[in-house]
Amino acid sequence: ACPAPSAGPRYPRPSTPRFSLGVSVLLALLMVLLALVTVFGNVLVILAFILDRNLRHRSNYFFLNLAISDFAVGVFCMPLYIPYALTGTWHLGKGLCKLWLLMDYLVCSASVFNIVLISYDRFLSVTKAVSYRAQQGMMSSPVVKMVAIWILAFLLYSPAVLLWEYMTGFKSRRRHILVLILLIFRFFLFMLVHSRLNTVWNEINNKVLLDALLDLWA
Repeated sequence: ACPAPSAGPRYPRPSTPRFSLGVSVLLALLMVLLALVTVFGNVLVILAFILDRNLRHRSNYFFLNLAISDFAVGVFCMPLYIPYALTGTWHLGKGLCKLWLLMDYLVCSASVFNIVLISYDRFLSVTKAVSYRAQQGMMSSPVVKMVAIWILAFLLYSPAVLLWEYMTGFKSRRRHILVLILLIFRFFLFMLVHSRLNTVWNEINNKVLLDALLDLWA
């Protein structure tokens, strides 16, 4: 079994089997099929990016990063979760349970961040088309952002997953302090992203206002 604390990351908890044999077989087939489709679809995206040089544009690097994170979900997270989802019991040991939790939070967070980055990149391509096209040849910028996504995704949940079992051994006051530190870190992380988006949005609004004033003056 892989026990869980009452708060923080949720470790799979043992329980009695929840489905009949027929339902379990049907659900297993559907979940395995879903995992295979996830892996196969994202492998196609990765191979297309590798084989076709015409696809290696700045924005497509973010789609590659998204395909990598989703591939990891299909090839690692989903297969390990299927037995637990069907039986309600974790049979693979505490070490693998922690690794699964770490990878699950990491790749899912990275997937969400990639979607946000793709949306932000599309937003810039429309609102700042000239400067956006001028940066298309700069490959270091998307690569840095790709790496930053994985670092931020790791820092967001992984410390809680790795340290929670040690935190539960502390006195209540110390445990609450550590939880507060993690929450403050997440707060400042989201505020940093929000600040960047707000800056860009204000720049766009100021440009639109300036263009409108110039039109009135003309």
